[in-house]
Amino acid sequence: MTGKTKKTILLGVIVVILSIAGVAYYMYNKGPVDVKSASGKKVTALELYKTFSTDSSTAKKQYLEKILEVAGTVTQVSQNQQNQAVVLLKTTADGAFVNCTLEGPVNSVKEGDNINIKGICSGIGEGDTDMGITGDVYLIRCYLVK
Repeated sequence: MTGKTKKTILLGVIVVILSIAGVAYYMYNKGPVDVKSASGKKVTALELYKTFSTDSSTAKKQYLEKILEVAGTVTQVSQNQQNQAVVLLKTTADGAFVNCTLEGPVNSVKEGDNINIKGICSGIGEGDTDMGITGDVYLIRCYLVK
């Protein structure tokens, strides 16, 4: 190998390393997605749960790790251990819900209300078929949509 070829290869390796380092730096400092002001794919709680329970591979492609705006009927409002509001939206399956953990205030949301919630879909819980426990579909970092 000649000296010129070695320099060219070395320069190419340095450019690749710097490019990778630049992308890594950008991704590390990018910060979280602003769910509150981002637009979300509109879907009903019934449709979302049905898709996950019947065809999970299609549901994962369409919804997993994406911002969704879910419309549904409130079944229960509670608090988790971190004092965040948790809203359960009704589905067609008995004992299964779309489980939404809110970051923003809940205010006057009560059982039976029809609401829209925007959040990031984190998939469906496993449940336990032997015990008759169905899995919920989970949304995190949620906000009520006016």
